[in-house]
Amino acid sequence: MQKNWLTDAKKQLRVGHLQQAYDLALHRLSENRSDADAWGIMSLVALEGSNPQKSLELSEKSISYGGITAWIMAGRGRAMLMTGRQDEARQIARLVDVEDCQNALEADTIGVILARTGLHEDAVRFFTLATAQDNKNAQFYYNLATSLQFIGELESATRAYRKVLQIDPLFHRARLALVQLEPQEEADLAKIESLFAAHGSDPDSALQLGHAAAKIHEGSSDHAASLSWLQKAKAAKRAQITHDRKWADALFSAAKGRQNMANRKPVSPHAEQQQPIFIVGMPRSGTTLIERIVSSHSEVATGGELPDLALLVKRSSETPGPHTLSPELLAANYDPQFVGENYLRRTQKLYGGGSRLIDKMPFNFFFAAHILESMPRARIVMVRRDPRDTVFANYRQLFATDFGYYNYAYDLEDTAHFVAHFVKLADHWHRALPTSHYHEIHYEDVISNQESESRRLIDFLGLKWEDACLNFHKNTAPVATASSVQVRAPIHSKSVGQWKRYGESGERVNAALQKFADE
Repeated sequence: MQKNWLTDAKKQLRVGHLQQAYDLALHRLSENRSDADAWGIMSLVALEGSNPQKSLELSEKSISYGGITAWIMAGRGRAMLMTGRQDEARQIARLVDVEDCQNALEADTIGVILARTGLHEDAVRFFTLATAQDNKNAQFYYNLATSLQFIGELESATRAYRKVLQIDPLFHRARLALVQLEPQEEADLAKIESLFAAHGSDPDSALQLGHAAAKIHEGSSDHAASLSWLQKAKAAKRAQITHDRKWADALFSAAKGRQNMANRKPVSPHAEQQQPIFIVGMPRSGTTLIERIVSSHSEVATGGELPDLALLVKRSSETPGPHTLSPELLAANYDPQFVGENYLRRTQKLYGGGSRLIDKMPFNFFFAAHILESMPRARIVMVRRDPRDTVFANYRQLFATDFGYYNYAYDLEDTAHFVAHFVKLADHWHRALPTSHYHEIHYEDVISNQESESRRLIDFLGLKWEDACLNFHKNTAPVATASSVQVRAPIHSKSVGQWKRYGESGERVNAALQKFADE
């Protein structure tokens, strides 16, 4: 009897009938208030009803009655992600064995939680099971392909992306990923152009297909055609979103307004041992390259792009609204001790056997003062690149569309405005923050003087030199960024001075940067 109601309740959830699932669970609880599965269904109803906090309360009730099955833990992990508790979501997912998953959806959900908290190697095992149990689900294969790409299994990732397109030829994100992973021919470009003509009216399809076409033209050194495709790709989405330059002005102004308290004493016992390394800078400026150099050191682990710092500042300041980056948040009063202690606690298990941990969230440059206020033993590495190249690198990148922070990248002049502000903020931090805790490194200098710049960087971090730092491309740690392919090759200078390839557009960007710098 119990199995019948539970099977029916799960079915109702799958088709979105939340009330029916709720009624079944409620009836079961009227018979047995200690039924862990009934509380678990209640928690999923709350989750699907966009109430993750209530879902956490109900799943905790389920667990208290022995509800530790994979589907209950998967739901709890999802709710934790939605409420900014990444560290706890990671721990929950780690408690589930692959063998515990009863079906493909459970396995995929656990895999997603692991992937979103940086554990891509673990996620691959769950995604592999999901695709084995359901080989007709394109999303399951895409999730597998993405984690395979991030851990450097590029051939396997390519096969998985191809499988996605076999199942669903209109899964355009997979087509864009393939363009970056394998050589493209005229037939591939013709296919993308045909798809764009058929589906380009949809803003997201236009973005993915247009960026794919631009990438192909870039690879054949037809930079004018590449830029033209980018403009076509972004047009519909740009009309759909908003980017307010006054908001950007306020954002950078609020960051510069922080009063630094970098000489405070460590705020917790952990702070005496833990010395996190924050690698910050504009996206596509070389932050991943620097992360690979540093994480090639035997004493250093990397957590990837961790959202914890901004989430903790927001929680401490009780700033309203859904965003973890805003002028209001940057200017708000907050408790540095709360942020420092909780950041160090949340990230402690990511160190592995090393003594240092990298957090490579690029936009943490807004929080440079917060970092040293909260964790006086932390080290900040600011990565800088020729602003003109930075503008084009950001404009060419397809960022996540569900975050408004990157809306500047739909217009070249908006991008130049944002980058010019970054330059002024980085100059401010260079003057304001202590050189013992803040270090600038320029992408072009690393390209031209790899060993001397790498040695200078490792020395700043207080580590002994290791030759492995010169062979960063052999680093096997996962790379969950747009540079996941490039950083697995030796260093090269192909990306230096790219802005000059765009002719008149390059000159317009140069002029715009100067204009905004003078404001």
